Amino acid sequence: MPIESLRYRLRIADKIVGFKKQIHQIDFYSKDQYAWNGQELAFEIQDPFTGYFDKNRRAIYSEDIVEFHDPNNSFHGLILFDAPLQEFQILDWEKQTLRSEKSFHDWMQTSLVWKSYHFIQGIV
Repeated sequence: MPIESLRYRLRIADKIVGFKKQIHQIDFYSKDQYAWNGQELAFEIQDPFTGYFDKNRRAIYSEDIVEFHDPNNSFHGLILFDAPLQEFQILDWEKQTLRSEKSFHDWMQTSLVWKSYHFIQGIV
């Protein structure tokens, strides 16, 4: 999915401290995703935005735990960002396999449900 701007969730350890978006190589920061300005926020980790939202319009970032549903199947997965490949992948917990985001493009748009933050759960 083409992303209009680069977006990130900003954290210090397991605490979300804000968000960042980059438009034309200019960084904007927000604590709540509503008011944006150029004042940098202190952070240690930035989780990239996948470009997708769950069925409730919640933004999905790397390190999110999600659930996929279709009439015949469902599975839980962890969203990962593969920096060398510059692509998102989904770790299927039940099968312990990595799945390409491209192979689940339709599911990502229609049957994705955000469940939790991996960095808070500390699992996998």
